[in-house]
Amino acid sequence: MKKIILASLLFIYSVSIIQAQNYNPLEAPNSYQSADNPHYWKNKLPKVGYWQQDVHYRIKATIDDKKNDIIADQKLSYWNNSPDELTVLYFHLYQNAYTSGSYLESFRRDNKSRFVTKKKGYPENMGTEIKNFEIQYPGSKEKVKAIYQIDNTILKCELKQALNPGEKIDITISFITHWDPANSRRFAVYKTFGQKHFNGTHWYPRISVYDSKFGWTTDQHLGKEFYGDFGTYDVELTFPNNYIV
Repeated sequence: MKKIILASLLFIYSVSIIQAQNYNPLEAPNSYQSADNPHYWKNKLPKVGYWQQDVHYRIKATIDDKKNDIIADQKLSYWNNSPDELTVLYFHLYQNAYTSGSYLESFRRDNKSRFVTKKKGYPENMGTEIKNFEIQYPGSKEKVKAIYQIDNTILKCELKQALNPGEKIDITISFITHWDPANSRRFAVYKTFGQKHFNGTHWYPRISVYDSKFGWTTDQHLGKEFYGDFGTYDVELTFPNNYIV
């Protein structure tokens, strides 16, 4: 009996190795949720009843090196794998932490820390501007304008139709994110070796994590660690042709 059990375990382990070796996420678009993906959470549940949300971002962005802006269109597919009915969605706008009057500015001022929000010649409100926000609800072919409000680095979107367990919702957002030379910020533009250099990090509206422990994560960004959903990203960046990306 022990030999049979051992042989079965070795067979299962061998199959897992073969699947891991054969899976190539670059061969087929959006294969993250595939049964062949050994890293997909549904294929390696840590416990009974475990779940996490799935996200698929498609972003097309153009970099304006004269205005120091990213102009982008973002499409997000969001799967509700939770057992809960969702009536709101939350997004992080991380770069808004570096705008004038932000929570981060107040926090650092109260703690007598250095904070740089803007320099002469740059936009008064640096961060991310939402230019258009539309939602395609499950069962509909039409996009409708989203109802949302922004509190510094957190965007709250009220859903007109609840997102039920097992359903997918599609979100389209057009936005502009501004660079600035503030040296307390990783998302910055500066000169190095006589050339213009862009650092880009967390420049897109990122949906908040919804999980079984905390529900929605809606903490304001104060320049500290945070986390997000695992998922897939298809991103196109268009720079002027004199840049190396």
